[in-house]
Amino acid sequence: MWYEKSVGLCKVTSVVRKAFVQRLILALAAALGLLILPSIPSLAYYFEGYYIPCYLISPMQDDQVYTPVGLGQVTSRAGFRKHPVTGRGDFHNGVDLAAHLNDKVYNLLDGMVTRVGVRGNLGVAVEVYHPYPNIRTICGHLNAYSVQPGMWVRRGQVIGFAGSTGRSTGVHLHYTIIKNDTNQYIEPMTYLLQVPDYVKALRMATTQAAFKRNAEAFKKKQATMPKTAVDKDEEDLPEGDEEESKAPAAGK
Repeated sequence: MWYEKSVGLCKVTSVVRKAFVQRLILALAAALGLLILPSIPSLAYYFEGYYIPCYLISPMQDDQVYTPVGLGQVTSRAGFRKHPVTGRGDFHNGVDLAAHLNDKVYNLLDGMVTRVGVRGNLGVAVEVYHPYPNIRTICGHLNAYSVQPGMWVRRGQVIGFAGSTGRSTGVHLHYTIIKNDTNQYIEPMTYLLQVPDYVKALRMATTQAAFKRNAEAFKKKQATMPKTAVDKDEEDLPEGDEEESKAPAAGK
């Protein structure tokens, strides 16, 4: 009897010891990770994102001013600033909007997806061409994307999910607007305030004609370019020395 009890006690002790050793190993691994990770570049910088099909289109009021993350708060405006990562002065070619991880990122005007994937310091990004008012918009630092190059997307459609990929200090959305014919940057907040006017103008026959004309010209140009499902060329957006503050003209 005493032998059986002793054997049973040994088994229990062995199980407890094994569990203790496993927990100790996990604790040591976690502590080692905390020591090592700060000494290597951010893993988010090298993350290439992933594709999550999402065909959700959220209804947007025509007269309401939105950002790609709803009514997101501006955390860093476009223009010259001290970079939060490098600490050096540089030109910020877009606006940073507060967001939570995997918040839905919406398209604000009808258009065609032109580029998707890693884009230098912007990390995972989605670029959309909008025939009216003949501009390109870029959403950067995404965690995931839900569109592919060549897709037509509507106002209110989900094109990706917020993240912290690329050179980023935390989860947010970087939003850049570029005039298509001149490649000049457009002041993002000025553009966002004008979107309701663009939506209203798109109901007019003359604007619809401009939309169709620009779209057809852009399609012809895109047809001559190599097609890839995901963009991985690591190209960074150029840091321009000026911004276009006026609304882009339609039909050019």
